[in-house]
Amino acid sequence: MNRLLKLALLSLATSPMLVQAIAPVRVAGSSADPSARLTYRSGEVIVKYRAGMKGQASDTLRASQGQSAEARYFDGRFERLKLTSVVDVPGALKMLAADPAVEYAEPNFLRRPMAAIPNDPLFAQQWGLRNTGQANFVSGGPAGIAGADMNLVEAWDSLGTGIADRTGRGNVTIAIIDDGFEITHPDLVGNLVNGYDFADNDSDPSPTSADESHGTAVAGAAAASGNNGIGIAGAAWNEKIMPLRFAYDVASELRALDYARNNGARIVNASFGGPSYSLAERDAISVLNNAGILFVTSAGNQDSNIDISGASYPANYQLPNVLAVAATNRQDGVASFSNYGSTTVPVAAPGLQLVTTTLGGGYTTAGINGTSFSSPYVAGVAALIRDYYPSATVAEVKARLIESGQVGLDPSNPVNLRTAAGRIDARQALNLLPRPSLVIRPVQASSYTLAYDTGNVDVPVLVPATVEDGASGNGSLDPGETTTLRVTVENLWLAATNVRATLTASGAGVVVNSGTASLGALGSGVIQPVDFQVRVPSAVSGHQYVQFALAITADGGYTATRRFIMEIGKLSLGTTASQSFAPGLYDEFHTWSFDVTSLPAGSNRLVVQSTAVNDVDIFVRYGEPTQYNVDLGAGVPTTEGDPEPFYFVNVPDTQRGDAAANGDETITIDTPRLGTYYVTVVNFDGIQGASYTLRAALENTPPPPGSGGGGGAMPPVLLVMLLGVVGLRRRKAA
Repeated sequence: MNRLLKLALLSLATSPMLVQAIAPVRVAGSSADPSARLTYRSGEVIVKYRAGMKGQASDTLRASQGQSAEARYFDGRFERLKLTSVVDVPGALKMLAADPAVEYAEPNFLRRPMAAIPNDPLFAQQWGLRNTGQANFVSGGPAGIAGADMNLVEAWDSLGTGIADRTGRGNVTIAIIDDGFEITHPDLVGNLVNGYDFADNDSDPSPTSADESHGTAVAGAAAASGNNGIGIAGAAWNEKIMPLRFAYDVASELRALDYARNNGARIVNASFGGPSYSLAERDAISVLNNAGILFVTSAGNQDSNIDISGASYPANYQLPNVLAVAATNRQDGVASFSNYGSTTVPVAAPGLQLVTTTLGGGYTTAGINGTSFSSPYVAGVAALIRDYYPSATVAEVKARLIESGQVGLDPSNPVNLRTAAGRIDARQALNLLPRPSLVIRPVQASSYTLAYDTGNVDVPVLVPATVEDGASGNGSLDPGETTTLRVTVENLWLAATNVRATLTASGAGVVVNSGTASLGALGSGVIQPVDFQVRVPSAVSGHQYVQFALAITADGGYTATRRFIMEIGKLSLGTTASQSFAPGLYDEFHTWSFDVTSLPAGSNRLVVQSTAVNDVDIFVRYGEPTQYNVDLGAGVPTTEGDPEPFYFVNVPDTQRGDAAANGDETITIDTPRLGTYYVTVVNFDGIQGASYTLRAALENTPPPPGSGGGGGAMPPVLLVMLLGVVGLRRRKAA
């Protein structure tokens, strides 16, 4: 009988003993569980031949299936057999059991590293470090999904022996800048080094009130002592913590950064942020970069895409040593409150319902939320990388974290759609061999200057790609245009050769006309722009998001897909547009644009109006899209206007104290300029599915006495007053 036919028939035959022995064994768990997979390698079996039959039988078997010779072991008695696509492992084993030349055959069983589980009693609740699908201790919350964690227990055990040998050797100091630290906490005291209080100017960074528990919680996530029989484990059990208390302003932050630089810190954790750009803060962080210090910071908690929507500094600074971190949930998707941005936020880590250290020697057993705690988890893993790779540069540490990124287990909310790489995998980050790390780098669309004498402060606008040569020349994706989209690629790590990139678009019917582009060789640190032709259908209307995916390959098998989002929202002067925010998550900001190409006789005012039942607010900016100076729920200036150029803020009702908060808003701009204006509509109270209308029109009615706004420079006195309000505040990211 033809052996292939025999094989097919035997695969249908019944052999109870063999079937029972080799039936696919699945690990307990749901179908979404990544560990719920076959315990053997598909397409392979291991065969042991009977004495004297090892050669001829093996060759005959392979020849009958068109296989080339595979490796033999122990003088040819054992062989790994690679199967063809016409047979699976169970079918092959049935056939092999009937072959007189075969003593036995079995699957190529997989082996896994053993887990190094610390003896800390609350570790079982630390799902971010080891997610077993444990029940949610927050009332009404869903259980987790096994494997939706940072793979830390495998990272701690480098040999897979069940012994934690890679939990930190105390060689790396993480400077944590925060509100105060319980330096006597039993789970922290062993890892603390000398710090300082830059709020009260003394050497004791302890909290001054019961409200100051944030710093203690952040410190525990990064480096609480592990396997000490009490409390919890941090990401790095034995690395050092430098507690630096500050006053949540840039002045005290600068002193803390300088202290960290001068006292041996190799990583800074900044679990805070604010909407205002600070040149001093940016320059200080840049000095840290020159000193080889990684700056890990929280992305923020405004449910905002900080690539194109609400700004959150220091996360938005495009500096080589800044690593912004988003938060994930128990299901391995981006947490609903977390800021994100696939070019500005490289990675994510658990940040919901976390157990960590708190005041009074206690623990947050009721759970604590925020990107404030995702950030120190990543800082702890970064400390392990710097400890076990002492010569690793800032770029290499970032690259290891980025290249370890995982898509996440929630198919409806993949983490790599909202961050550059996804949720970090600590084991992968520590085990990676040197490789390229190709990412999309946000580019600066305009430079900034400080021009206090004219009352203007230009702020850099960071976008993932620049739009050139559109029909209107306004730098936006507009209906009916064929546009050049310039994407900038940066290589963070090992040199890459024969780099190629293909751009695709999803949403609004946008088509990328270009094929695969060649970027050639990209050395470490090299930044290379690449152009693509993008066509927007003329029938596109309303506000829409377009998601772009850049598939990158390089010699040696390197592949990566990096994503970014752009908006389409063309508003015609004098026409009312109606729109709703998406009923799901992650849709709180819409940006529209309109062009003022001429000023008819008598037109001396530009009026932008919105109407809505819910609290919807509008912001108008001239000349540049993206990055809106708004921090939802934190308050904004009590006078309309802003120190940024031609940037007009409508004050949210809830901040103004109006009796009835709604979306009926008006912004009036006197003496408008020719050019493009951008209107940002903010779903201030976050009601999903909220609807609004938007209209912009030129009018010739004289402005009422004392009205704000205007197209010219802001008076210096008003500028100083506003700086005192919005200035340089920093807020906890929790």
